[in-house]
Amino acid sequence: MTLLQNVRAHLIGNTLEQPAVQPNAALKLQVELRAVIAALLQAQTPEAQAEIYRTVAHELNASQVAYEAVQTALRSLYPNNQAHVQLISDQLAEHGYGEAGETTAIQPERESAAAIQTQVSTPIPTPTTYLGKIDYYDGSLLAETIAGGAFSLAIVGASKVGASTLMRAFIWSMLYEPSTLRPTIAIIDTRCGYWQGLDTLSGLVTPISVDSMEAVSAIALKIEAVYDEIINRQNIFRSKGRFGASHQWKPYLLGIDGWGEVMDFIARLTPKQVEEDTDLKPMFTRLRAILAQGPDVGVSCLLTARAHDRILPDNRSLEETQLLLLGRMTHDFRGGYGPLERAINDKAQLPGQSDRLRLSALLNHARQVGQPVLMALSGRPRITKLPDLSEHNHHDFASAYNRFKPY
Repeated sequence: MTLLQNVRAHLIGNTLEQPAVQPNAALKLQVELRAVIAALLQAQTPEAQAEIYRTVAHELNASQVAYEAVQTALRSLYPNNQAHVQLISDQLAEHGYGEAGETTAIQPERESAAAIQTQVSTPIPTPTTYLGKIDYYDGSLLAETIAGGAFSLAIVGASKVGASTLMRAFIWSMLYEPSTLRPTIAIIDTRCGYWQGLDTLSGLVTPISVDSMEAVSAIALKIEAVYDEIINRQNIFRSKGRFGASHQWKPYLLGIDGWGEVMDFIARLTPKQVEEDTDLKPMFTRLRAILAQGPDVGVSCLLTARAHDRILPDNRSLEETQLLLLGRMTHDFRGGYGPLERAINDKAQLPGQSDRLRLSALLNHARQVGQPVLMALSGRPRITKLPDLSEHNHHDFASAYNRFKPY
């Protein structure tokens, strides 16, 4: 095992086969230390940070990694911030990794590092947003989503904020279920994007570029097939009478990445074209049935879209669908919080004025500080901090988001 694999195994019990390591030792060390730093940033308590430092120090000693190699890697990660390098080095030294005579730094750098440590250990006054406090929801919306088994979910987010990534992560977590619980999975990809290896699994991902009526009809036929599966399961449920409630359903997952693109294409059609198309006309009724009734018989449905009002054409459909809306600063710094603001200001989605005020205040704060957030509108509307899962591969996603709960 590499340093990172040992740390992950220690922290989350990951025993799955890992990908091959990189041949360049210096580059490999940088990559692994970057992942360790990401874990440190997500640690919820000083004790959790200390556990990570202790594990890393042990692995560095066991692997006989040269002290100067670690210093070089840290300087590459922090080229303009020697204080951060010194802080990490000091913490590793406290937990048993260091080189005699090498841990002495220039006094100003030590003072700067001490100042950073003081900031970490000293509570910082929380900015006021609403009713004098930041009241981010402190549960894990991701874990709650899949806790009940089968579910229907629409993941909404602007371009490049991670809606498709989150969908792939849900799918990977299902693939690593025991064989008896592993669902039959059918994914339609309208964006023809990157699937992190899922597209190499036979029959799992079907790319369909939405550029013609034939493409939309192919999607409608797939929805019809899943709808028929639900009808068959409902008939089985009724035939079992009072024993139907204890029946164990074979899990089934339908995913459409880029459902908003389908809606955009349909919006360009005339009412007559929709009315006369025998596949298209019943598609929305069937999809609504899948979303509302599928979970009762073990059928999950995942959709992604750019905005909540581009998922289904009526509010009744949205009322029956659980929504997760992602907001985060995009790499081009143009912002990615628009879909959340749009949903908050939609009185059909949030009829309560107090909910809109509370969520607007939280969203404004998140935008100002660049905090990635996740919003759920089902039940009591909530916004939670979205943990950075970018350093976690698909193997340990399910364990990672349960361990690194939102702050």
